[in-house]
Amino acid sequence: MVEFTTQFCDSASFSQTALRQYGRYEKDADFTQLPILNEHTVITYITEGSGSLKLGSSMHTIEPGSILVMFPDVCVNASALHGPIQLMWAEMSGDALPKILARAGLTPQKPILSLADLGDNCKTKSTLAQLTAPDTELGALAAYGLAMEMLDYLVQESPRPCQPKVSNLQQYYVEKSIRYIKTKYPQDISVEDVAQYCGLNRSYLGKLFRDATGMTTQEYLIRQRMSVACHYLEIGAAPIATIARSVGYPNQLHFSRAFHKVFGIPPREWQKRNRKNAK
Repeated sequence: MVEFTTQFCDSASFSQTALRQYGRYEKDADFTQLPILNEHTVITYITEGSGSLKLGSSMHTIEPGSILVMFPDVCVNASALHGPIQLMWAEMSGDALPKILARAGLTPQKPILSLADLGDNCKTKSTLAQLTAPDTELGALAAYGLAMEMLDYLVQESPRPCQPKVSNLQQYYVEKSIRYIKTKYPQDISVEDVAQYCGLNRSYLGKLFRDATGMTTQEYLIRQRMSVACHYLEIGAAPIATIARSVGYPNQLHFSRAFHKVFGIPPREWQKRNRKNAK
């Protein structure tokens, strides 16, 4: 028996993100730190030390477990920190980066959050530690992968995660639902699974979907499956039972009933007519 599973990855909007450099930083208690002005975004995790620092015109307090983001062209004055200071950092850039950080609640106005409560269970910390380990040499792709993994954990572990801002929230959820359906239709998914993926109530998602497309979420899911099934039937790619499983119907009888409801004829009859017409 062949099993085929997929996991949807909504990564297209994050693709414009680059890792430029990374490492670790230590400062002795008697070391004077000059003001810093960064060209790119620097994400830091404070492992030791505390105190106050000035970002632009605002004062902020840090402690071990703090995530500090130094945004481009914002002057950082760290003269009020109490040493020794130890931190891990990654310098990144790209048009998508501010949007990702905003989902974690990190903006130029709110550049610090604390993950101290997570302790050793903090995946943001452990991934950044793996990336910046001084005795490990990583290839560019491996380092980039860890940086993106760190950002993903940062969003997940943030105590103040934010919903992505879109011009039309209805369109955002409908498009998200459609992408999920087009990826997951080979599996035995339900409308409830689609709603759960979007983080919405099933009824509310159904209303948004109907208003935007003129059909219910269930109808769209069925049409997606039937469209693919028709293609397989037309080219005679496999037995009907196999085609049924490949579009999310483990039971051939259930597939045939659904197909008949949509097209008014059984799948085998549809196949005969369309393969004949194709000649």
